[in-house]
Parts: sequence; structure tokens; C-alpha cells
Amino acid sequence: MSQYTPTNPSVPSQPEPETPSSWMPAPPEQPAPRRRRTGLIAGSIVAVLALGVAAFALVSTQGGESANAKPLALSFTAGQTATYAIHMTMDGQMSSELFGQMPLQMDMSQVQTWTVRSIDGDGVATIEVTTSELSGVVNNAPLPATAVPPIEIEVAPDGRVISAGGLALGGAGQTQGFGFPGSSQLTPILPDEGDRVAPGDSWEKEFSQEFPFGEGTIEYTASSTYQRNEDVNGRQAAVIVTELTVPMDFTLRFDELISALGEDALAGAGPAEIGAIRDATISYGGQGEFSQTSYVDLDAKEMLRTTGAGDFEISMTFEGIPGFSGGIDFSGSFTQSVERR
Repeated sequence: MSQYTPTNPSVPSQPEPETPSSWMPAPPEQPAPRRRRTGLIAGSIVAVLALGVAAFALVSTQGGESANAKPLALSFTAGQTATYAIHMTMDGQMSSELFGQMPLQMDMSQVQTWTVRSIDGDGVATIEVTTSELSGVVNNAPLPATAVPPIEIEVAPDGRVISAGGLALGGAGQTQGFGFPGSSQLTPILPDEGDRVAPGDSWEKEFSQEFPFGEGTIEYTASSTYQRNEDVNGRQAAVIVTELTVPMDFTLRFDELISALGEDALAGAGPAEIGAIRDATISYGGQGEFSQTSYVDLDAKEMLRTTGAGDFEISMTFEGIPGFSGGIDFSGSFTQSVERR
């Protein structure tokens, strides 16, 4: 759902000149008033009991003239490939009656190749995401060097990630168990396809991302502004700043997660551990808020760069894990960046 609300006052009409009206033409109509429209990450932690993550930026600009407005959307072609370097950090704190307080800090890098497999009638692209050059540390311990299976995501022309393989581009299938459902919204949130916008225009959207490994959906509320145009490595790019809020109200079932990703995706867990948690569930509550600045090639209609930062407060209630019941509170901050190679 998208909602547009004008923010600029209407331009007052000019008075007609006091001249004889029998032969003088009517004064020209005044141009229609310029309109401004008012106005990611958050999610939750998945996999065994090792859970982890993966600025506000406001630039004053003048609104664009209506003559310069144009549709702003992502465009996909079957067989198209793009490679992105991704970097994520997280500085968090977990607390529980079982273990007290424990820091959870992460610094992770990876390279992803996006290959467009198909496009439906609405322009939604199904994209296969493969990961290479994965490296990083969690609490000063290196990430395990295990194979990362590819996932499929679905991205709409307005940048909404409708499906992210059930998790995230930084989720269990991509970062060996350290990631948030919901952090997959790395692409910019653009206006409805066909809507003409210019620098200074704003829009708001609410949308859902499916969560197939349990119950509930990942909900987003986004407020975006077309800040300006900027040169990015010789390309003219639209700069889009988005503020996202992601409340959490869903339940993860480990049996569905394991069936979908395979046992190899749960780093550090052997057959005995996987068997013990197969019937476990985690219920998530809380909320995340973050700012995202994206750069979109105006000619090629491709994402060139995205940076984001935010905060989260998550509550997790565990059931079905031998020797542990109750909850964990998890809060902290994170950053993420995506750069096209």
C-alpha cells in the first residue's frame, strides 16, 4: 500500500488585469502547484542459540520542477547478473536469566552475485543470490568456513523485497546463522511504478515480506524522499533516503528452517544438536528502526549503492529446547552497506 500526501501549500492564483474584457484574451492559467509528497533493518535472530545481525541522513534540497519529473523504478531482464560487495556490523547485548548478560558483536563481509531467473507479469523479478568471499568475526571468533547455499529472492520494480528466501540477505543461509529476518530490504523503496517524481518529492509505503518458516509476516513501514541527483562512478544516480520501521510479531519453527536450508546451514551444530532443537520454536517481539540511503542509476534503473544504520530491541521466547526455557532480550545497533562492483 502506498500513500501520497502533499506537503507544499498551493500557489495562489494571480488577479486578472483590469482591462476591457470585450477584446482582450483571458489571462493564461497559472501552472499547477508543485507538490511534495510526505513521507531496514530490523528483524530477528535465527539459528540455534548463536544469534546475531547480519543515520539518520537528511539533506536539504529544493523540490524539482514538474517538467523534470520522471518515473523512478528498478528494471530487470531475464539472465541479467550483478555483483555486490556487502559489509555488515552489529554491536549488541543479550540478556537472560539463564546466562545473565553477554555481548554479541559482529563484523562480516561477503560478495553476492544476483542472477535474474524470471520476471512475472507485474515486473517482479525472481533472483538467485549466490555468496562468495564470506569472512568476518563474531565476538572475535572467525565465522566458520562452510559452504553457503544459494537462495532465491523476489524484488518488485519499486524495490520491495517481497520474499528473501524466508530469512535475509544476511540470514542463516548467508552468514552461517548470524542474521535478522527483515535485513534483506537492501534495495531502495521507490514510488509506485509509473509515478513521476523529481528531487524533493516524498512517499510512504507499508508492505509485508513473507516469513515461510513459521507463523506471521515481516511488516515494514517506510517513508522515502528523493533527495537529489549525484554522480556515482560516472553514472547519474537518484539519491533516495528512507526511514524504515519493522515491528516484530512472528514465530520461527526450527523444523521448517532445517527442512528448507538443510542441516549444513546451521553452523557448528552436529546431528545431536540439530535433533535436539528440531521441534523448537522462537517467538519474536520488539521493533527495529533504521535509515537507508540508496543510489539508483537513472538510465539503467539499477541499484548502485545502499548504506544503512539503525537500532533494534528484540524479545525472544524459546520453547522446545532441552535444558532451556524462557526468553532472551537482545538490543543494539547495526550498519550495513551494499556496493555494486
